[in-house]
Amino acid sequence: MADVPLHESSAHLLDGPVRDLPDRVAGGVAATLAARLGLRPADVDRSALVTAAIAEAERLSDVVVRPEHLVLAWALVTGVPPAPAREALQVVVAEHAHADYENLTPCPAAKPPLVVLVAGVPGTGKSTLAEGLARRLRAPVFSVDWHLGALVPFGVLREDNAVPLAELTLTAATARQVRLGLDVIVDATAHRAETRARWRSLAAKLGGVFVGVKCVCSDERAQRERVEGRSRGIPGWHPTVSWEHVQRMRALWEPWDEPHLVIDSAVVPQAAAVKEVLAHLGFTAG
Repeated sequence: MADVPLHESSAHLLDGPVRDLPDRVAGGVAATLAARLGLRPADVDRSALVTAAIAEAERLSDVVVRPEHLVLAWALVTGVPPAPAREALQVVVAEHAHADYENLTPCPAAKPPLVVLVAGVPGTGKSTLAEGLARRLRAPVFSVDWHLGALVPFGVLREDNAVPLAELTLTAATARQVRLGLDVIVDATAHRAETRARWRSLAAKLGGVFVGVKCVCSDERAQRERVEGRSRGIPGWHPTVSWEHVQRMRALWEPWDEPHLVIDSAVVPQAAAVKEVLAHLGFTAG
C-alpha cells in the first residue's frame, strides 16, 4: 500500500491538525462528500487515517491518494458504515461530473433538439417503445443496460458505482448529441426523481427540449411473463432480471411531479404507443 503516494493537496491537508480535517477541506468532491456524510472534528490517528485512505485509493485503482480518499477514510475510521460511505463518494463524483456537462456551450441549432426519456421498471415496454421512437425519429437510443454491458469485461463495475457510472455515461452521450443539434432517446429505469431532474436540466441548459415518458403495465401477470420469458441479447449483460428485482425497483420508484406522458403497455399496443408519443412531440401520423 505504500506504493500509492499522497497527492500534494492531500499532503497539505495532513500538514494541519488532523482532528479538524473535514472542516479544512475546501471545495470539490472532498468538501461535498464531507458535508454529505456530516463529518465533524474528532480525534483520529493520523497513521490509521493515511492507511485507510491508501486502501481506498487502491480499491478505486487510483494512482494517488486524493482529498476525497482522506475524507472517505475519515468516515470509515470514525464508524460510518463502509457501503453507504463508498456509495456516497461515487454519487458525489457523478454529481460533479454531471455539472461539467451542464456547463458546456449550448446548442446553436435553430430547432431545439429533443431529449426523450423513456422510463419505467423492467417489463413495462420502455425499451420496445424507445426503439420504436428511435426508428421513427432516426435518433440514437442510449440505454443503461447496453452501457453497463460494455463495461462488464473491464471489471470496473462495483455495487457502489454501477448506477452513478451508468447514468454519467448516458449524460455524456446525451450532451454530445444535443450540442450537435440532434435528437436523442434515453432508455433507463430512472426511478429516482433526482436522475430525471438532472436530465431535464441538462436538456434545458444545452438548448434542448426534454420530454418524459413513463411506461407502466397494469397487467402484472403479463409483465411478469415478459420479464421471465425474455432474452434481451445485450452483450456482457444478463438476459433478464428476476421478478423480485422488478418488485424492488417498483418499491424504489419516486414520484414524478413534472409533466410527463404515461403509457400503459397492457392497454396501448406498441405501434399506437409510438404514435401517441410522436403526436405529443408534434409529429403527424404517417
